[in-house]
Amino acid sequence: MLVVLDVAVVFLRNRYWIGVWPETGAAAQVPAYLLGVVGAGAAAWAASAPVRHRLEEQLGAARVHPARVEAHRLAATLVVLLIPYLIGQAVAFTATARTFPPGVHLWLGYFVLGLFGILLSVAIGWACGRLLGPVFSAFTAALGFLFLTVLLDRVEFVVVSGRPAVAVDPLPMALRLGLVVALLLVMLWLPGAAVPRQRRWRATALLPVALFLLVVMGTTSVVTDRQPPGDRALCLDGTTRLCIWPESEKYLPRLQEINERIDELPATFTRPPLINEFGLHPVRYIGPDGGKYIDADAGPPTFNILEGSPWSYAGSIGTAIVSETFGYQDFQSCDWTNLTGPDSARLSTVDKWLEAYLVGGVSPDYHTNAPEEMQQAWAKGRAVAADRSRDDQFRWAEGEVRELRGRYCQPRN
Repeated sequence: MLVVLDVAVVFLRNRYWIGVWPETGAAAQVPAYLLGVVGAGAAAWAASAPVRHRLEEQLGAARVHPARVEAHRLAATLVVLLIPYLIGQAVAFTATARTFPPGVHLWLGYFVLGLFGILLSVAIGWACGRLLGPVFSAFTAALGFLFLTVLLDRVEFVVVSGRPAVAVDPLPMALRLGLVVALLLVMLWLPGAAVPRQRRWRATALLPVALFLLVVMGTTSVVTDRQPPGDRALCLDGTTRLCIWPESEKYLPRLQEINERIDELPATFTRPPLINEFGLHPVRYIGPDGGKYIDADAGPPTFNILEGSPWSYAGSIGTAIVSETFGYQDFQSCDWTNLTGPDSARLSTVDKWLEAYLVGGVSPDYHTNAPEEMQQAWAKGRAVAADRSRDDQFRWAEGEVRELRGRYCQPRN
């Protein structure tokens, strides 16, 4: 059942990750959070078994050290939970390994991140089962792991997407993994709920390790920005040069189609010389708090490949061309401060026409809660791309560009 759950989450949530290693790793570790909720409850149930079956005294009097018995039961619980996770990872790995794109080491980082989530859930469950006994311990452990997941989501505890611009940082990941293993080892000497109160002081050994782990998780970030690939970036030449991360080579054919459509645009459109996938050439600055940030407005325009959607990168590329064409940043030649409402709608129509034209004139694959007036303008632009011939589209677009620039910009030399 857990194997079916893991594989179903990997493939039914989406399949854009197939063929991109970091996305494959991120998608394959998502089930670890669901398995973690089940695992925390199962670990609590297994840990409370001696108390539930009234075997504490027999185990304490056995010739084998109680910690060894506890280690066998804890290891068995871990194996039961790791099997579906490892099978899901193997299936996802095989799906992408058929084409074997660059960046397989990025998959490994997300694999370890999911492994950490399962180990942490077992540690929480085992502690609840040993300290709280059989009554409500499984429910408390499952709820506790779920709460921790939601609480620590803000520090990349939960990762659902593996964009090539980021990767799992090995140092904080190794630190977290080492601490959760130490936490599991401490569990072997935990007293049971039936042990007299005066002998339960050993439970305090959990506190330093658990607190240190929580501090590390709250103050460090596992997923961090990667170093730009430099000369390894994949680029498509044309009137606009499009460059992507090596790990995104799966999208080269669609980007080539978009690049060819850019070349065919009327001369009234000004193409940026270069548009990069986000993170290829970041322009960084030091903020007032001393932190390092990326200046999104500096350097060449960028685009993201969101969940494999061609609309995500076509939209960003189209917006960059529209911005260059209408001189939004050319404050000497253009003044858009007095833009009227109807003209603003016309700009939005041109923007969405260009997006739809670059994709190929099909219907969008996303929904938006933008204001109704804006959505009407967008629908009009998409209708032009879908219903008119290429020449008719270009004549309409040229007329819109000339008229709007004529109102708000000085003539170009």
